[in-house]
Amino acid sequence: MEHSNDSVNSVYAQDNSRRWVSYFRESLNKRKKQKTDHSPTLPLENGPKYDLISSLPDCVLSTIISHLPTKDAARTTILSSRWRHLWAFAPLNLDSKNISSGVSQPACSQSTCAFKDVVSRILERHCGPVRRFCLAHVCFGGSEPCLREWLDDLSKKGVQEISLKFDPPCHELPTGLLMCKSLLSLKLQCSWFPSTSKFNPCFTSLTELTLSNTIISGRDLKSVLSCCQALQSLSLTDMPFNNPTGVREMEICSGSLKSLVVSDSPLRIICIEDAPNLERFLLGTSMLPGTWVKVVHAPKMEMLGYLDMGYTKFETGDTLLKGSDLSISTLIYSVKTLAISINFDTVSQASTAIRFLRCFPFLETLHIRFFLFGPKETPDFHYWKFQDQVDCLDYHLKKATFRAYAGSRIELDFAKFLFSRAKVLEVLEILPRRDEWTTKMENDLLCMRNEVASIAHVVLATKKHLFGGSFSADATNLSLQDPFG
Repeated sequence: MEHSNDSVNSVYAQDNSRRWVSYFRESLNKRKKQKTDHSPTLPLENGPKYDLISSLPDCVLSTIISHLPTKDAARTTILSSRWRHLWAFAPLNLDSKNISSGVSQPACSQSTCAFKDVVSRILERHCGPVRRFCLAHVCFGGSEPCLREWLDDLSKKGVQEISLKFDPPCHELPTGLLMCKSLLSLKLQCSWFPSTSKFNPCFTSLTELTLSNTIISGRDLKSVLSCCQALQSLSLTDMPFNNPTGVREMEICSGSLKSLVVSDSPLRIICIEDAPNLERFLLGTSMLPGTWVKVVHAPKMEMLGYLDMGYTKFETGDTLLKGSDLSISTLIYSVKTLAISINFDTVSQASTAIRFLRCFPFLETLHIRFFLFGPKETPDFHYWKFQDQVDCLDYHLKKATFRAYAGSRIELDFAKFLFSRAKVLEVLEILPRRDEWTTKMENDLLCMRNEVASIAHVVLATKKHLFGGSFSADATNLSLQDPFG
C-alpha cells in the first residue's frame, strides 16, 4: 500500500511541480515583503486562507525546489519547520550565476577562493542527489584538489547535468569526470578533456555532449563516442587549430545520434559511417579548405550544411563533390533542408550549385551564403534560363534564404533564376552583407519581383545574428525547426 502511494505521489509530482514553481516564487516574494514592511500577515482577497504549498507531498516540494535558482532554493530552509530539511534532500541545482561571493564573475583572486569555498560547503551540506552543476568564468590553474573532490562527490550523488566554462582555460580536467555514470548532459568550454588512456569513460546514460574551445585527442574522442550508447546530440565548436594533439579525424558509428554540429574545427575528415537515426548534420562556414565530408549511411538525415561549393569535398554513395567538379549518381531523398556557400567568382561555381541541387529531389528549404571576390565572368540571365530541370525547384522548394547579399549582377540574376524556376516557392528571404540595405539593392529586387511572375513573397531582412555566421547558437536543440533560419 505504501508503494502504491509513493507511485501516485511521484506521478503527481511530475505533472504538477512546474505549475507550482511560479506560485511558490510569488508566495516567497510576498513573505519577504511582509517581513520587510513589518505588516501583519493577512489572507489575499478571494485567495486561500491557509498555506497551500506546504500541504503538498514532499516529493512535489522537492521537485519545486530543484527548479529554483541556487540561492532561492537554499533560502527555503528558513521559511518554517516544514521546509527546514527539504532543500538538503531535494535534487540540487547548483549554478555559479546564482551564488554570491562578492563578484558576479569570479576571477583569479581572493574572491575566487571564497567562491570555491561556497561551492564546497554547498556540496558538503547537501545530502540529496544533484540534478545540475554549472560553473562559468571560474579560474583553475590546473587540476586543483577542490575540482577533483567536486567531481568525485558529483559522481557519487548521481549528477545529471554538468556545464563547465573556465576563464582562463583550464588544464587537463580530472579523470573523475569520466566516472559520472548518471550523466545525461556534459558541456565543456575552454578546457582540456581528461585522458582516457587509463580510465574508460562511463557515459552510458549521456545524451548530450558539447565541446567548445576544448582540447581532445582523436583517440579520446573515439573512446568517448564508443561508450555513449544513448548519445543523441554531439557538438564540436571553436576547437583549437594550433594544438598538435587535437582531433583531426572523426568517424561516427552511432545508432542513437540525432544531431551532429561541427563548426570552426580543425577536422580534416568527417565520416558518417553508420548513423541510422541522424536527423541533422550541421557544418560551420569556417571549416578548413578541403575538409572531406563522407556520408555512408544516414537514411533519416533531413538537414545538411553548410557545404562550400568551392572547397568542401562531399561524398555520399557514388555522388562526389570536389570543388567545382561534381559527379552525380546517388540521390539523397531524405534531406529537406540544405545550406550551401557559393563563391560567384566564375560561372562554374553557379553551375555546380544548380547541378548539386539535383541530388536533393525533395528539398523544401534552401539557405545560400554568397561570397563574391571580383567575378571574372558575369553570365546574363539567358545563361540561367537554359539550365536543365531541377526536381526540387519544380515540385517541393517552398523557402529560400540568401545571406551576405551584396546586390551584384550575378547575385541578382541568380535570384531571378530561382524566383522564376521554383514553382511552389512561398518566401525568398534576403539578408544583406554588413546588415545594410541600399536604395539600389531594394529597387533592383523590386524590379525583379515585378518582372518575374511568381506567387512568392520577397522579404528584405536584417539583424540575423547566427552562431559563427552559420546557424543558431541553439542549433543542438532538436525542437528548433530550422537552425539556419
